[in-house]
Amino acid sequence: MDSSSGPPIGSMISHYRILSHLGTGGMGAVYRARDERLDRDVALKVLLAESVDDVTARARLVREARMASSLNHPHIAHVYEVGEDGERLFIAMELVEGRTLRASIPAAGMHAETLLRQGAQIADALAYAHERGVIHRDLKSANIMIGPDGWVKVLDFGLAKRLPVKGKAEETQDINLTATGIVMGTPNYLPPEVLSGEPADARGDIWALGVVLYEMVSGKLPFSGGSLGGLWEAILNGAPSPLTRRVPVGIQALIGRCLAKDPGRRYRQGNEARAAIEALIGASASGGAGGVPRAVWVTGAGIAAVALAWAVALGTGVVRSPFPGRADRTRFESLAVLPLANLSGDPGQEYFADGMTEELITDLASIPSLKVISRTSVMRFKNAKESLRDIARSLGVEAVIEGSVQRAGDRVRITAQLIEVSRDRHLWARSFERDFRDVLALQSDVAREIAKEIQLQISPQATARLASRRPINPEAYELYLKGRFEWNRLTDESVRKGIEYFERALAIDPGDARYNSGLADAYVVLVQVMGSVPQREGMAKVKEYAGRALAADESVAEAHSSMAAALFFGDWNSVEAERHLLRAMELNPGYSTARLIYSAVLSAAGRIDEAIEQDRRAIEVDPWSLLINWNASGTFFNGHRYDEAVAAARRALEIEPGSVFVRSSMLRVYEQKGDYEAALDLLQKFLPKEDGGKAQAARMRQAYMARGPAGYWQTALHFRVSHAKSNPASPVAYAFLYTHVGDHARAIDYLERAFEEHVGDMLFIRVEPSFDPLRGDPRFQALVRRMDPHLLPARPS
Repeated sequence: MDSSSGPPIGSMISHYRILSHLGTGGMGAVYRARDERLDRDVALKVLLAESVDDVTARARLVREARMASSLNHPHIAHVYEVGEDGERLFIAMELVEGRTLRASIPAAGMHAETLLRQGAQIADALAYAHERGVIHRDLKSANIMIGPDGWVKVLDFGLAKRLPVKGKAEETQDINLTATGIVMGTPNYLPPEVLSGEPADARGDIWALGVVLYEMVSGKLPFSGGSLGGLWEAILNGAPSPLTRRVPVGIQALIGRCLAKDPGRRYRQGNEARAAIEALIGASASGGAGGVPRAVWVTGAGIAAVALAWAVALGTGVVRSPFPGRADRTRFESLAVLPLANLSGDPGQEYFADGMTEELITDLASIPSLKVISRTSVMRFKNAKESLRDIARSLGVEAVIEGSVQRAGDRVRITAQLIEVSRDRHLWARSFERDFRDVLALQSDVAREIAKEIQLQISPQATARLASRRPINPEAYELYLKGRFEWNRLTDESVRKGIEYFERALAIDPGDARYNSGLADAYVVLVQVMGSVPQREGMAKVKEYAGRALAADESVAEAHSSMAAALFFGDWNSVEAERHLLRAMELNPGYSTARLIYSAVLSAAGRIDEAIEQDRRAIEVDPWSLLINWNASGTFFNGHRYDEAVAAARRALEIEPGSVFVRSSMLRVYEQKGDYEAALDLLQKFLPKEDGGKAQAARMRQAYMARGPAGYWQTALHFRVSHAKSNPASPVAYAFLYTHVGDHARAIDYLERAFEEHVGDMLFIRVEPSFDPLRGDPRFQALVRRMDPHLLPARPS
């Protein structure tokens, strides 16, 4: 059919007025028409009479057009109506402005970012249709429109090649194979199984998607032949023409998977292809260099990955497909969930993406046999430029999860991709979507699928916990995520802001354990890290909120850990603290904060080797945590292992060079070692100019040069006493100074006062090296005995 044999311009077909001719193909002609009833322009496809010249074909057309009209998706051109007007059969569709994808592809191919962005929209359309039992069967670049804003619309869904065509070849380059019942579709985009006479399914659309993506990235088609027979032979038995090295490895692997000869090796449906594309987008957003996904640059290993992908495409049987359904699933014992990319387009939603990352880490960390890196360490690599291999080496893991999170209205989608770093293998990719109220179940879905993919058995406890996720109040949970976002910034101001968010969440949903646990965690930081809330007052709040959390849900590991902090530092009840810590680690073996607190409890008891083991295990899952490395330095110090204490403190300073409390700890190590030159150098560097800090460092150096250690300590004591009002210190700090100047009686006076005032530092009286000169004093020994009931036994029972 051409424009001269079709309906004249201005004529009516049913209630549609023909306005202009848009194009002609093997099925018929497409016109711009005006819907006189609804006062809108449509694309009107008027079908060839020979395309539908029998009753069965016409009935099938109507049935399938109605099926296609049920697809209501932003990336699918909507089918409004299928009808008849006399002898003419027509289909009225959404009129999409713009250019076809074919016309939009530059001769040398598209940039990777554009390909991924538009490819994700095409795959999203396929995913929506496949989930509803509709396949396209004629996906091609000419059937995809790109709007002026880059928005994608897929045309002819469920129609184009569900129609039998008799003896009519297209007059354009995209000819149709003509034998009714044998093959239907555009040859360049047809999968091998269809050419072999097998029925098409969703995997045929995946093949066509691979052809389209190849065309987008290269500007040409993957298979060619001098004749139709030659083209068939190339599709059935040939390899795609090699892509250039400028095409990122991840994109090459993606296309190779789509173009696998064996349908069983392709993505099974559009949702899997969409997940793979979104995972590459997530990799780019989380730190790709030059806008190209970090994980897909061509390297030596990357070339091997491409070879693997094309081996799969060829169906040689030499290499198994490294994707869902593969038989060679790899068991991993360690992985890191890298910060999920925020695909909302709104920087204000970063808290949501970070919150989803943290929740996924928490769920995976509950699996006992899996080492999962904690949030603190992975967040260091948000927007990082390092390669995945370098990140994995820094974190000490075998595999990483990259992905993205997108929130649109009441729906949340998480896309995740599993990568075996040492071999640059993209093993698995998938998207998960639920209503926001079910976001906790969504996170559990992701965790379970990852565990299944890496062949891990989830304990019955973890299984029950992941399965018991109740719907949340969206407003309250959003406030909670904002609170966690602020809490994780670890400044006094941000933690207090986090408390405000947690309190607002509790006002909406008082029974949720998380919100109470968030408040408990916040007060632990204000007391133990910031020192901005008095210990007794702050720990009373920790105990209150942790108790409420556990009353609501006993399985919250964080609440057990916070309760342990309150019991140990606040109540001096080491036995009960240990009970809660063991429970926290049972619930979440990867919760590094629980191990940090347990290390302190063990260290205070003098069980240094056990404390060091807890530090080691905490660092294993949280290697870039300032607090954990700092705590490890303190454990070594309490064990009189000073060189190791310095090494751990230096590691902490690599993480945060300006940390005052780490420098203070390092100063104490140097002092205890008797390395006063190193101590004075450190003092000169970190004492502030304000309040005479630099002058004090100079006086201490002069005193040390004149009188040795005695001059050093006498000057330090004088400074402390003279600043008692402006900069008060605890009785333990005075005991420490008086011990060093040799006034042991006054030192013990201050320690007895510290006991009466319930000062937290008294918990470490058994092991504090500075008090070694006092250990033979009967008064000191009596004080230690008074502390014993508050500590664990010196040896495990």
